[in-house]
Amino acid sequence: MSLRYASLGSGSSGNALVIETRCATQTTRLLLDCGFSVRETEKRLARLELTGNDIDAILVTHEHDDHIGGVAKFARKFGTPLYMSRGTYVSVLNHSHSCAKLNVQFCVDNQPFHIKDIQVRPYTVPHDAREPLQFTFHSQTVQLGVVTDIGHVTPHVINALKASHGLVLEYNYDAQMMAQSTKYPPSLKQRITGRYGHLDNLDSQHLLKQLIHANLHHVHAAHISTNNNDVNKVQTLLNAALNPSQVAFTVACQDEGFDWFWVQDGARNIDATQ
Repeated sequence: MSLRYASLGSGSSGNALVIETRCATQTTRLLLDCGFSVRETEKRLARLELTGNDIDAILVTHEHDDHIGGVAKFARKFGTPLYMSRGTYVSVLNHSHSCAKLNVQFCVDNQPFHIKDIQVRPYTVPHDAREPLQFTFHSQTVQLGVVTDIGHVTPHVINALKASHGLVLEYNYDAQMMAQSTKYPPSLKQRITGRYGHLDNLDSQHLLKQLIHANLHHVHAAHISTNNNDVNKVQTLLNAALNPSQVAFTVACQDEGFDWFWVQDGARNIDATQ
């Protein structure tokens, strides 16, 4: 059994992550969020040589447009089952993103479930949504951890992610750039920087340092603000945290996401002199 993942795009204009396992008898492909139109999602799936029919299920983290915008229309077109919290489902019932009359399964914090060969473990996060969840994905002995859209780090978040072999982690904004921004009104700045908004670079860096272990092989920085962050700053922070442990890293962008990455089991080959 093997597990790999790829991003269709990550940022305030849309988010979607593909998770795939393969074995001798079947392939399982999940889509985590779908914040793009159906046409755009299909276009981005095609870069991975996939179609909408290849997706076995969509998991939804919360009801904000950049995560749920294309979910209902995609599910109606391809008959895709949906997984989300009851709060997320209720929050869009009277909205164009409503998932009423679709095949929806409700997820609950700390109650794992299987979609074919992938075990999914939901966990709650602090974000300004009705019942937001994030997820870790498991295939035999490997774990992919994903965390974006959280305003502050909790012990529950750390516990959910601490055994990840691959990690997708939000580095949303630079605090100084946000403070100096003239594009965002004070109310929006307060929402983003509050305890139920997003993580700034230094908070993300502190979380990352708590998640480094001998079996962590790769980190992807995600949900990076176009207006209030600098990719070079993020890369510098990642290098400072991960280079001593020889953990590879990549930055997910809004337009291209990132290509397939295989999750590996086992400890890294670390030089004992370091």
